[in-house]
Amino acid sequence: MPITSASFQAGGGFYELPLEGLITNDMRHFDDGAASIYTMFLNNKGRILYDAIIHKWKEEHSYLVECDKQISDLLCKHLKVYRLKKKIDIEDISRDFNVLALISPTDPASSIEFENVGRVNYCKDPRLSDLGYRVLAQNVLTVDEIGKIFGDNVIVYNDDREYKYLRYKLGVSEGVDDLSVGSSFPLEANCDFLNGVSFQKGCYIGQELTARVHHTGVIRKRFMPLKFDQHVEGRIHKDDEIVANNNTKLNLGKIKGTIREYALGLVKTKGALETGLLAVDRYKAEVIKPIWWPTETPKDKLTL
Repeated sequence: MPITSASFQAGGGFYELPLEGLITNDMRHFDDGAASIYTMFLNNKGRILYDAIIHKWKEEHSYLVECDKQISDLLCKHLKVYRLKKKIDIEDISRDFNVLALISPTDPASSIEFENVGRVNYCKDPRLSDLGYRVLAQNVLTVDEIGKIFGDNVIVYNDDREYKYLRYKLGVSEGVDDLSVGSSFPLEANCDFLNGVSFQKGCYIGQELTARVHHTGVIRKRFMPLKFDQHVEGRIHKDDEIVANNNTKLNLGKIKGTIREYALGLVKTKGALETGLLAVDRYKAEVIKPIWWPTETPKDKLTL
């Protein structure tokens, strides 16, 4: 499934200082053998600017940054501001590669013939196993050709709607449509549950508030999936209020996106789970606690 992402390469000394001081995750994971990491770039108030997946690339200290295509220019400018006088190359390579999602329960390595090695690069999605594999393929290959590389039984979709449907069922936000620039905090977007934040690394922009919220345990709102009793795509809209079905004055959050009968909402976790049946406009929904969330501690139960 194609993903509306852009890619650019950051090489040179980007590992040593600038990138590490801009992201929520820890670049040292690459020293431990990680092929990619999920992360977020924050502003100085601790709110999300951009989410991204960073891939270890071909040369030493060379990294490919995958982000939403809509904000790729902004993120590139953001990186260049903090490049300072270091000898760091930042190159937009989005015209050379396409990003796709491969949903497969097994490692697809055995299905890739030798002549295709290098034409496609793939790794496990660093967030969740349910999101499968991230595929970066040379743009000379069509989606159908990429699908055949991974096997004849691969079902190919030519847009990202099925991928979005999967994300919304799981409750995973991605890109600027879900995460408007400067509107949400990383822990609200489940960055901690998605392996996207390190609480052991040194300082980075936005760290103070993120660390404080984590250590106090007070995270009252999180992105969660909502399942409606009918298709609501096009009928309800972003930032529509989520309320209790039996008490429309009880505001429990806002819609961030819809697809078919699912929606992604930023909801007051404790209130929504206790209320049960919710409503948006005249449509009824249930909030779903994602199965990939960790087991709650007594502290979480009191403060969520």
